[in-house]
Amino acid sequence: MTSLLRIAAILASGGILLASSSMAAVPSPANSDVPCGINLVGTLGGVPDPRGEFTIVVRDNANNPIPHARVELELCNCVGSGGQQDIRLCSTQPDPDVTGILCEAQCLGGLLTATTDESGSITLTLTGGANNLGAGEPAAPFKCANVYVEGVNLGAMNVGVFDENGAGGVNPADMSVWLSDSFSPSVEGRSDFNCTNSVNPADLSVLIAISLGSASRFSCSAYCF
Repeated sequence: MTSLLRIAAILASGGILLASSSMAAVPSPANSDVPCGINLVGTLGGVPDPRGEFTIVVRDNANNPIPHARVELELCNCVGSGGQQDIRLCSTQPDPDVTGILCEAQCLGGLLTATTDESGSITLTLTGGANNLGAGEPAAPFKCANVYVEGVNLGAMNVGVFDENGAGGVNPADMSVWLSDSFSPSVEGRSDFNCTNSVNPADLSVLIAISLGSASRFSCSAYCF
């Protein structure tokens, strides 16, 4: 009987420790690493352009990494001033670490999910396109995307899009519409590739490199829209 009581006590204390550990694993915006901005890319041979790679690291209030945490990247607010969707994820993502993507009327830009690894991090390369079809096309604001982990908002990210017009891959046509964004009195988030809250020649340099690199030669076959 005494042995059974000891076993029961050990199991109970173990349960308390597990519960405490679970309660402690609340994502901390202050301790987690979220990029200032990300850039959606195109593909080549079904493989996303590696120039779009970024990493998110999720930590708790004690600065411990949180493994197997559900990360959600939400583009619902990436709309232009007229209310139309500007920045859109591809409805199918080639990155194998993307565990799900939701395209629906409530979030036209797309809601993407992934899961952190044992170190509490997730590295992704996402494909998508913008709706920049000509001069004066309304754009989403700077840092329109939000990152949620287990319901906690870790912060906002800017979303640059190399495939500005969402068609034909990244090519000179995208540079042409980028130029119109560079003259806009407001910051067009889709054209700010280095997350400086400005659209300037440094961004154009990045876009030219992407176009010449040919790893974003193909656009999405279908978008969240």
